[in-house]
Amino acid sequence: MRALLEAIVPNPGAAIWIGVLVAFVVFGDSTALRSRTNLALAGLLLLAPALMNIMELGQKGRASAPPLFTLIFLCTAGYAVWSFMLSRGRGNSSWRPNLSPSGQRALLAFVLALDLVVVLGRRPDDAGIYSNLGARRWVETGTIPYADPKLKGPDSPAFGAAATYGPLLYAAHMPFQFVLGVPKNPPDATPRPPQDSTQAVAPYRRPTSLATKLACLTFFLGGLAGLFLILRRLADRETAISAVILYAASPYVLGLGGERFLIGGLAYISHIAPSALLLLAFAALRRPVLSGVLLACAAGVLFWPAFLFPLWFGWRAWRRDGTLPFAAGFALAGLAIAALVVHYAHASPIDTVRLFLQSTLEHQEGVGELEYGASTLSFWGTHPALAALFQQPLFGTTSLFKPTFLGFVALCLAAAAWARGRTVPQLAALTAMLAAAIQLWKTHATGSYVEWYLPFLIIALVGAGGRAGSPDQSPSGTGS
Repeated sequence: MRALLEAIVPNPGAAIWIGVLVAFVVFGDSTALRSRTNLALAGLLLLAPALMNIMELGQKGRASAPPLFTLIFLCTAGYAVWSFMLSRGRGNSSWRPNLSPSGQRALLAFVLALDLVVVLGRRPDDAGIYSNLGARRWVETGTIPYADPKLKGPDSPAFGAAATYGPLLYAAHMPFQFVLGVPKNPPDATPRPPQDSTQAVAPYRRPTSLATKLACLTFFLGGLAGLFLILRRLADRETAISAVILYAASPYVLGLGGERFLIGGLAYISHIAPSALLLLAFAALRRPVLSGVLLACAAGVLFWPAFLFPLWFGWRAWRRDGTLPFAAGFALAGLAIAALVVHYAHASPIDTVRLFLQSTLEHQEGVGELEYGASTLSFWGTHPALAALFQQPLFGTTSLFKPTFLGFVALCLAAAAWARGRTVPQLAALTAMLAAAIQLWKTHATGSYVEWYLPFLIIALVGAGGRAGSPDQSPSGTGS
């Protein structure tokens, strides 16, 4: 069965063709080739060819790497600008599904079956492998990965990769590991094979990859449900189903990067999980406390959604609609997650913060040995002269003081001001803007996290012409 699934998983070229065909079948305008809808669909797919074989073409030393990553960087910046324009009500068009309800159901079933094949037929890449391992070690040792010495440093797997993800991403693996009966290792077992093969040490039994596959699939289906609920409220049931098909069949979700290794899609739980919880948080806009809790949980999975808090808070504050309940939900959930980290770090709060930043931010953006900030699979890694200007801290050594990061923080604060008078689809556009813009700062795999902003860009496009697109429409439907 595994061999059959692997044989029918679409390669990156097929993923692009499937995404193009499905997009224009569900929403394409056959009456006017240059219609706004067709141009928008083409815009959504614009980045896919650049990512198709990036794992090979973007290798260190290849002449194709700098121009290719420049193209990806500019396209990602373009998506951020496009999202901002949509938040101002510019470039909107009328999106109407082409298929009948029965045709929609048939295509949706096919696309979901294809997604299932992709999840089960592909080996999870780095994020899934190491978050799965981190979850297992947490269960075995009772210590969260940030404080586990065997998951950090030069002697750990991938130089600390298993200690860099959000606490809730680790926790999400645990139920699946339990159900699958993953073997338990002694707490003092070493998850990396010994350098000396003659040592009589029992091999560490890693958890099955099926645990992370099932966790990723669960997040993905939850995100699709959130996307459906959002657009059913903004437009109608048929439009919502077509939008779900559009996202679920996109080449970015099916997987791009290369024939053997990918750079995104359902093989990467880090691409899928945070946006899935964000979609559920967005679907809960009518319930401010729940929306705040879910936003904090999204940040507990992969941190970056925390930067959306000023935007979502400002949007509510301008409308005077559920501001304090939303903030309270976010704060209480955030404190609970922080307490979880401190408790299982078995260290003082100050030491826990140090361990946390060292394992996460500095592992991702630091320039030490095998840290991702030195990655050449990136725009900044292939443009060292620009990186010397914009990716070096203005003072100190922490990545929090890089000009690019400070610029992104300023954009987050500006977005809170720009949220004044915005509709729900326009809030989605500003969310997509920030989800794209943060990748201009992020070093490794620059611009490849399309799934972070794609569903919100779809909401901004498809939902703008719906019944909830007027500026006076509040989340609760009662006006501001």
